[in-house]
Amino acid sequence: MNVVDYCIKQPVTVAVGVGLALLAGVLAFTSVPVQMKPEVDSVVVSVSTNWEGASAEEIESDIIEEQEKVLGDISGLASMTSNSKAGQGTIRLEFLTGTNIDEAMAEVLQKLDEVPGYPPNVLRPVAEDIDPESVDYIAWIGLSSTDPDFDTTTLYDFMERRLKPRFDRIPGVAQVGIRGARQAELQIRVDPRALANRGITWQQFVTSVQVSNENFSAGLIPEGKRDVRIRATGRFQNPEDVMDMIIRRDDSGPVYVRDVATVVSTFKEKANWARARGHQMPFMNFQLRRGANLIGTMDEIQAVVDDMNSPNGALAEHARSLGLNGTLELVQTYDSTAYVRDAIDLVQSNIMVGGVLATLTLLLFLRSLRTIGIIAIAIPISVIGAIVVLVAMGRSVNIISLAGMAFAVGMVVDNAIVVIENIFRHLEMGKGARRAASEGAREVAGAVLASTITTMVVFFPILLIQETAGQLFKDIAYAIIAAVGLSFIISLTVIPTAAARILHRGDSLHEETDDSTGDAKKPRKRFNPVAWFRYLIDALPTWVANFVGTINRSWFARIAVVLVFTAGTLIGIKILIPPLDYLPRGNRNIVFGILIPPPGYNLDQLSKIGERIEEKIEPAWAIVEDRFTVESVVRDGPRDTTDRRELVPEFPGGPPTVMPPPLHNYFLVSFDGRMFHGAISADKKRVSDAKPLMNFATSGHSAPDTIAFAFQMPLFRVGGNTGSAIKIDLMGRDLDQVTGAATAVMFGLFGEFGPYSVNPDPANFSYPSTELRVTPLDKNLRKLGMTRTDAGLAAQANGDGILLFRQYEENGELRDLKVISEKATGKNPVDALLNAPLATNTGEIVDLRTIAKVERVQGPDEIRHVDRNRAVTLQLTPPEGMPLETAIDKVNALADSLKSEGAIPSGVDVKLAGSAGKLNEIKTALLGDGSILGTLTSSLVLAFLVVYLVMVVLFQSWSYPLVIMLSVPLATFGGFLGLAIVHKWSELDRYMPTQNLDMLSILGFVILAGVVVNNSILIVHQTLNFLKDPERDLETANEAIVASVKSRVRPILMSALTSVGGMLPLVVLPGSGSELYRGLGAVVVGGLLVSTIFTLVLTPCLLSIVFSIVDPKKKIESAATSTDATPASKPATA
Repeated sequence: MNVVDYCIKQPVTVAVGVGLALLAGVLAFTSVPVQMKPEVDSVVVSVSTNWEGASAEEIESDIIEEQEKVLGDISGLASMTSNSKAGQGTIRLEFLTGTNIDEAMAEVLQKLDEVPGYPPNVLRPVAEDIDPESVDYIAWIGLSSTDPDFDTTTLYDFMERRLKPRFDRIPGVAQVGIRGARQAELQIRVDPRALANRGITWQQFVTSVQVSNENFSAGLIPEGKRDVRIRATGRFQNPEDVMDMIIRRDDSGPVYVRDVATVVSTFKEKANWARARGHQMPFMNFQLRRGANLIGTMDEIQAVVDDMNSPNGALAEHARSLGLNGTLELVQTYDSTAYVRDAIDLVQSNIMVGGVLATLTLLLFLRSLRTIGIIAIAIPISVIGAIVVLVAMGRSVNIISLAGMAFAVGMVVDNAIVVIENIFRHLEMGKGARRAASEGAREVAGAVLASTITTMVVFFPILLIQETAGQLFKDIAYAIIAAVGLSFIISLTVIPTAAARILHRGDSLHEETDDSTGDAKKPRKRFNPVAWFRYLIDALPTWVANFVGTINRSWFARIAVVLVFTAGTLIGIKILIPPLDYLPRGNRNIVFGILIPPPGYNLDQLSKIGERIEEKIEPAWAIVEDRFTVESVVRDGPRDTTDRRELVPEFPGGPPTVMPPPLHNYFLVSFDGRMFHGAISADKKRVSDAKPLMNFATSGHSAPDTIAFAFQMPLFRVGGNTGSAIKIDLMGRDLDQVTGAATAVMFGLFGEFGPYSVNPDPANFSYPSTELRVTPLDKNLRKLGMTRTDAGLAAQANGDGILLFRQYEENGELRDLKVISEKATGKNPVDALLNAPLATNTGEIVDLRTIAKVERVQGPDEIRHVDRNRAVTLQLTPPEGMPLETAIDKVNALADSLKSEGAIPSGVDVKLAGSAGKLNEIKTALLGDGSILGTLTSSLVLAFLVVYLVMVVLFQSWSYPLVIMLSVPLATFGGFLGLAIVHKWSELDRYMPTQNLDMLSILGFVILAGVVVNNSILIVHQTLNFLKDPERDLETANEAIVASVKSRVRPILMSALTSVGGMLPLVVLPGSGSELYRGLGAVVVGGLLVSTIFTLVLTPCLLSIVFSIVDPKKKIESAATSTDATPASKPATA
């Protein structure tokens, strides 16, 4: 007994199976993680090493060079870059695609152990499997105080010990960072003259502090029945212990620390700050744990925030302990789930709208609610069941996978339509419902199987792509494969079972026909659109069949049709094919800006720049309600609701034409001599209008001599600080040559792409910072009985201080101890450094200039390496709307021009990376490397080849699948046409991200390859069925072709139009996330419409030509003869 008949006889079993499938889907949906985008396997390891107070050159020579020596020969390493700046060195190791990141991490840690050693006070290197260039925080939360006189930046210890652990315990949180807060430290502020008068050198003073501040463990000794632990405790416990320490004993008695210094419990010098809506506060940022549920994690974070902000929470308790005139408050300034929630809601809405449109389309064709109900069963079962498959594959629910399900809505009904239409055809023959359901389903089972397999297998080569874009493909591929595969099972089990119970003998899909001609009757009323549409649907099969029959009677007509279609397709593709882009940038509600001030600007100067910027942006956030309690406290009065926004220029130097959107939040951060700021619009449609506002705010006198530009944060961060940048690496051993070449290229890029397009790394590579270089005078040192160490410690003490790392214990926690001259914290620290008195071993008192040469020199603020060469990287972000491929071509042309002019010396190499490298990787994977072998083994060619070979097996013929595959070029032309229309639409709408041919849009052509062949499969399969059926009494193969076209026009149109109806909302409905799949949808919708229309003509022509060359009846008779000795079998049974 075959499957179809078994299901028809066991309807209860089928109903139970459907119920279990829906239940499993619901359970899976409650457990599957919800994320913004699919997780992409990282192939990057970062190594960071901190050395407080060290210069960039010291970091490079003492740390980075040594680490790069041992890390450079790690297996699978694709590139190694590093940055050395004051206090920190970082190395970024990118491995070949497919490298096991856990094994790479283990090898990195092993290699780091081979570094011979580090200078004192260098912290242990930290290795993480995180790409520092693509870290995407899910939330920023600030700690504000309603007491305007309290500095919340001093609460680092409270945040580290009380707040951070609460957030760390949330299962979905991977890491919590703290920015803008200062750690506590103990400072010994020395009077240099008092120290010198007592003949104590800095080296003697530091040594005394170190040897007097140690704990010693002496192990265990027995005492009776027990062992007693012995510890000698000498570590400082409080500032008084330090003050009472004896530095030296001489004839005049002991010299205490209090005789030459004061001890102050304070905080580290402010090195960075963060402000939100004009209020300075420290922040915590959050990273999502791999595989975690983004929305669930954010809900837990916000629940912890609410608990801490409660009247009896941790913040209120700590505010009371500090005696604040107010309270503390955690305020969230950025929430990434807002975009995700909007995007998921939009996709779910698209699925519902698409389902309704598909159902309405079926209603127009079928005019039977019972029939529509049978077909509509396939949608929820297939989509909900697909979630089970996603969970089993370890995937998440995200914008991409939901888009795949939305595309599947229109595709899953295709099989059901073919089956139900054929069942109706058998009912019209007068058969009973059970018999019609059985025979109708089994007759088209072969075609349904062929179309399902081709739709599924076309994705298999795509699933093998390991690059970033290839990993994004997987979620759509899995969703469609699962949904379409389930729809096949449903079409041969649930659909026949329901049809056998619901439909009746004599049911018809057609209107009344003319008894004399058998054609559909024209409506009697002239103005009746519905009746005329029904007439068109019923008459169209006859018209198309007659047209095909006319063409197939002439060799000339058939050849002409094939040539016209081929030429039109090739010319159309040539005209419409656009340049390639990598990934859509998205339309996230956050505009980010980077500011690169001149080197050497101190924190006060950066604060003044920030205040001037905020002054221009403040009207945009002032019209939105208060976000923090401190805002109303500082204002001390009702909020001014006057709209003080003014028009700003869209482009630099242009007229003021853009009204800035109201801003929910605005934040400004200064770190390591740089600044960045971000804005979140209250009007989600006008997010892009915040860019002109931020560019205007950082122009002119607000930020003089500062490189500044703003951009909308992309959804996929694949290149540089902006997330979508082309990295132009200029490398060489001579830093001056590299700097000169980078300057020439940067100004060339400014001219080609505009001043807001380039972000250099190092930021101020062409403007070295000023430093006071202290060079010991060995001859003078020897005369005074001093060493170079004495000179170095004197410079340190009168500069930033001598850091004694983790030398002070407070409440069980070790803190830094700093020895610093009290003059170094005064108003004239440079004069204090030069004139500071120093004791010598000969009893004399000298100043620093006696023992060292002090001069002002220019030195690098930051040093970058690319593959161990000194380098400058220019991160180019193409203007919005410019395809990545076009930008790369312009960059290559500029580099070639500068090389020919000599602006780029022969000793400087130029290499493109970032998004350019990613685009090249995925192009090679999809299209090959340009060689014949590379092209034949590319994913797209393999996808088409797999589809062809599957059909060869199903049809047991090499020629029929070729006829079917020739419908793909028509679909390609339609795909480019649809994409061109959406591209033009996006150019006309300034708030719509420009739609280019990106990698996700290319996936649309892969989907087309598996879908559009279904129409041709139906025609070819039905033609062969008619030729095998002796009852048809068809004299020629062309008659069989005409008959098959006439019988298949309706299901083909129904399948195509329901698919288009299901996918159309993804293309036309705007909103968060729609920019990711709009191009893909345009390709599929355009390809389906064009290929459906022309396939009805082209496929019969090609099939007729093949039949003219090889007589199909002889082939069928030969096959029948060869099977006479075996039991008869029906090829079209399930």
